[in-house]
Amino acid sequence: MIRRTGLFLALMLAFAPALPQVAATQERIETLRMRPGATQTTVRGIVFGRISASYRLEARAGQRMSLDLRSRNRFLYFNVVDPRGRAIAREQTQWDGRLSASGLYTIQIYLLRAEARRNGAAPFALGVSVFGRGEPGPGPEPLPGPRSWRVVGVSPDDVLNMRETPSPRGFVVGEIPFDADGLRNLGCLDGQNWCKVRYRGQEGWVNGRFLRPE
Repeated sequence: MIRRTGLFLALMLAFAPALPQVAATQERIETLRMRPGATQTTVRGIVFGRISASYRLEARAGQRMSLDLRSRNRFLYFNVVDPRGRAIAREQTQWDGRLSASGLYTIQIYLLRAEARRNGAAPFALGVSVFGRGEPGPGPEPLPGPRSWRVVGVSPDDVLNMRETPSPRGFVVGEIPFDADGLRNLGCLDGQNWCKVRYRGQEGWVNGRFLRPE
C-alpha cells in the first residue's frame, strides 16, 4: 500500500504544472499574465501539505477582480493581498471586488492548518477575471527634456515594444517601427531608463536606451 501511495504522488508531481523553486517559507510563487486584450484565464496547479501556491497579478485601481477556486479538497482556500500588503480577502473559495490600488496583487492558495498537517495533495483550478480599464497609474514627474524622440539602435527586422508598465515584464500594448520618429515625450524615470511616450494616439512605456532627441 505504501508503494502504491508513493507511486501516485510521483505521478501527480510529474504531471503538475512547472512551478518556481519552493522558497524557505514553503510558498510557490508564479507571475500570472493574461494575453493582451484578455479579461479572464484559468490556472491549474496543486498544493501539497504546508506548501502553498501564490499567483501575482498586475491590476489597476478601479478594476474589478473575480476569483473562483475549484478543488475536490474542501479545505483549500485563498487569500488576496493588495499591493500595499493588506489582505482584502481571507479564507475564500469565491471572491469579487473592486480594486482600490494599482500594482501587484497576490493570490495565496493554501490548505487549512489541520489538513496541511496530513500532507495531503490538493489539485485545483483557479478562474481569474479582471474587468474594466481602471485608473491609469501616476505618470512620471515632468522633467526638462526633448519634446519628442526618435527610435535608434533597433534592428531593421525588429520593433521597439511599447509596454503598459515601465518594466521588461510589462504587457506589450504596441509596437513601434525601428526607424520611427515623432514619439511624444511624456516623461522619463531614473534619468532615461524608461520613458513614457505617445505614438500614433497610443501611450505606453519604452526602454529609454533606444531613444534619442529629435
